Amino acid sequence: MRFDPARIALCVSLTLASIAVAQEPPAPSEKPREQYLAELRASIAGREQQPAEQVWTNMQILQGMPAGRVLAIMQMAFSDGLAVNCTHCHVAGQWEKDDKEPKRIARKMWVLQREVRQKLGEIREGAVVNCYTCHRGQTKPALSPPQS
Repeated sequence: MRFDPARIALCVSLTLASIAVAQEPPAPSEKPREQYLAELRASIAGREQQPAEQVWTNMQILQGMPAGRVLAIMQMAFSDGLAVNCTHCHVAGQWEKDDKEPKRIARKMWVLQREVRQKLGEIREGAVVNCYTCHRGQTKPALSPPQS
């Protein structure tokens, strides 16, 4: 199997970009993520099975996915995989905004992990690649070299 040098360069670039994003501790007045998720679940009540782009604006990556599943992915993949609160990537209450660099990086990483999963699947059926694969519950990939 040959790996595309452009894909490898993209992977390295995205990894370095994610290393550059410093882990921001939650502000003292910030809500716990469970509260944000509860509020979001309540706001989409009855529309959980609708495509995410019909429920929220500025859905770029998870289009076509049921809105309820998007919340589960946000919780398990992103929040748990990186051990962050919703506001690490999003502006609270203005979820559609692209103001934060981590959100823009997360979109690129989602596409990358999907492509890696597909390539690995060609080699080994059932290969699992997700945020936790590299991040191990940290905002910076756990497999990256220490910063000086």
